[in-house]
Amino acid sequence: MRVFTCLLLVVSSAFAYHVTYPNTDQGWTTSGLNYLEWERVDTDPTTFTVVLKNDVSPCNTNYNEILDSNVDGTLGTQLCSTPSGGWPTGSAFRVNLAQDPEHLDTLLAQSNQFNITATSSGGSTMSSASIQ
Repeated sequence: MRVFTCLLLVVSSAFAYHVTYPNTDQGWTTSGLNYLEWERVDTDPTTFTVVLKNDVSPCNTNYNEILDSNVDGTLGTQLCSTPSGGWPTGSAFRVNLAQDPEHLDTLLAQSNQFNITATSSGGSTMSSASIQ
């Protein structure tokens, strides 16, 4: 039982960052920059890399795009840069807060799944990529 308790403490401390936005109820759009919000504790690293991820994409290829690196974690918010190919659309996206661009699998936090929806301008839908 002690081993389980210690393991639980180590795992929970590894995920002290907590992504509060986007979330299951409020996702992102394809229009411009998108807002990211998180909570942290003083023992968290002060910087991280923001990665947009989707493991449920066509042809079983993973979507994994670095949006911003060296983000100041003490700020609690960030307007995320548009991906190089534009914002994709679809469901089951997540934002990962990774240690740095060289360690994308070292996660500090992960958002709940959310949708990215196409926005329209003058009746036309703006979307450069689609993942559903």
